[in-house]
Amino acid sequence: MKQDAAHLQGGCTKCQEFLDVREALFIEEAGDWRQPYLDFLEHKLLPSNRHDALKVQKKSTRFFVEDGLLFRRSLNQAPLRCIAGDEVTTVLKEVHSGDCGEHQGGSRLFKKILQLGLLANHGS
Repeated sequence: MKQDAAHLQGGCTKCQEFLDVREALFIEEAGDWRQPYLDFLEHKLLPSNRHDALKVQKKSTRFFVEDGLLFRRSLNQAPLRCIAGDEVTTVLKEVHSGDCGEHQGGSRLFKKILQLGLLANHGS
């Protein structure tokens, strides 16, 4: 299979093109996904975009704020602390360094993170 993939890529003119440096280095910084929920739950402020405002209002029933931290209730009502940015990287490093290291599958990693009581970007 690797040989087939290498053969396909070798014959594809698009795969042989070099990216423009500006295109290759482009990084779009998105805001913290938790902020709209914190704004709404703490100050009743909604995003100016009508679609986003309705989404935050609807989904905010699953969230609560404690000591300035955003939590989401899991299906069994256990609190999951919402994380983003550098916290996600730290948690992933900790989970990967445990038993079986990086050899575990994605579903097992997800379960371990939930067991820690954490929730990364919820997929908006």
